[in-house]
Amino acid sequence: MIISPVFALIVAAVGAVGAVAGASALAVGRKIGPNLTLADMLPLAPWEGPPLPRFTKTKPELLAELKTR
Repeated sequence: MIISPVFALIVAAVGAVGAVAGASALAVGRKIGPNLTLADMLPLAPWEGPPLPRFTKTKPELLAELKTR
């Protein structure tokens, strides 16, 4: 079974975007990862805010670094 060229182009374009997003997320993760502990990745309690990782409140400098990338 041969796939159509249009379908192949769409899959390649979406895959390329995903690969770029994954590579950039990996690079940022490697940079800020040593500054995080496992407890920092736990979600905030419901009364603390939306279910984001705890480091968004406890370590705002890392959140600012993520926003600049």
